[in-house]
Formats: sequence, structure tokens, C-alpha cells
Amino acid sequence: MKKMFLVLLFSFSINLIYSQNNFIIIPPKDWKEFQKSDIINSINNKYVLPEKTKQDIIKNNQSVQISRFGASSKKGTYSPNIQVLLRPNATKSFSDFKKSLEISIKGFSNSIEDFQITDDFKEVKIGGKDGLMTKFEGNLKTNNGEKVFFRSILIAIPDNNTFYQITLNDTNIDSYEEEFKKVISSIEIN
Repeated sequence: MKKMFLVLLFSFSINLIYSQNNFIIIPPKDWKEFQKSDIINSINNKYVLPEKTKQDIIKNNQSVQISRFGASSKKGTYSPNIQVLLRPNATKSFSDFKKSLEISIKGFSNSIEDFQITDDFKEVKIGGKDGLMTKFEGNLKTNNGEKVFFRSILIAIPDNNTFYQITLNDTNIDSYEEEFKKVISSIEIN
């Protein structure tokens, strides 16, 4: 009985906390980790995006993957997900970092239908570090012509010559707004 309890406790712990590169995040219960190849296959086989956007997404996915989690079930076409990447940061100051991100986000308007920033970048403290957070939404077009609405929370936390990019994506059909608040508050960076 004691051995069974330890096995259950261990498997429960694995489900709750993900830690890599001094970064800790607790995803929503029952979410599953997925791989870069899953994103690339989805981009190439499911959604209609301009070639430049596809290449930008693939380039982004060549950053260091910290973690990626997807909802275990969904009601709509788009799968809610969380991605954490460690990306290069060439800026010298926090204000330059913010300007760089603002330019980058505005670039989505060329490739995402009905793209709009719903919350401008604001300064936040995440995991004890200064960062930036914004929210945006838009529609992706599928290969069968369907428009798929999504919304995103983007958090960027500079750490010397790199930055953590945390993206939390869901839809109005598969809303994880409350769960995402818990995920954000669980983040620790050592």
C-alpha cells in the first residue's frame, strides 16, 4: 500500500510541474506535452498562411524549447496550447526590448486575418523578473476554408542576452482564461 501511494504521488508530481533551464511552469491539469514537429505539421497541413509567416513560425521554433503543452480535449478546431521558448535578445535596454516586441507583434497584422491587439504591452513581474505582457486575437484560415478564431496572451521576460517567450493560446469556445491566470502565477525563473 505504501509503495502504491509513492507511485501515485510521483506520477501526480510529474503532471503538475515542468522544470527546465531554471524555468518552472505548472500547466493546467491533464494537458499533454507536444513537440515542435506537431506545430510544423499543423502549419503545413491544416492552416493557410503566407509562406513568410510559415518560415517565421518555423524560425521561431528553432529557439530553445522549454516546454509546450496542449489541451487534452477541445470543442473547436483550434487546440488551446501553451508554449515556452528561450529566444535570443539583442536589445540593450528594457525600453528597446519593448519596442522590438511591439514591432514584432504588429507584423502579425499582415498574416493573421482580423488581427487585433486587445491589450497593449504592459510591464509585469513574473517569477520575480520584470517582463512584458500583451493580448491579441485573430482568425486563422484552414485548408478547407474555415475561419478559426484564437486569442493569445504573450509574455516576454528578458534574461541578459536571451528572453523567455511564454504564449498561452485558447479560443472563445475552448476558454482557459481562468486556468491561464493560475499558470502565469505558477511561473518561477531562477
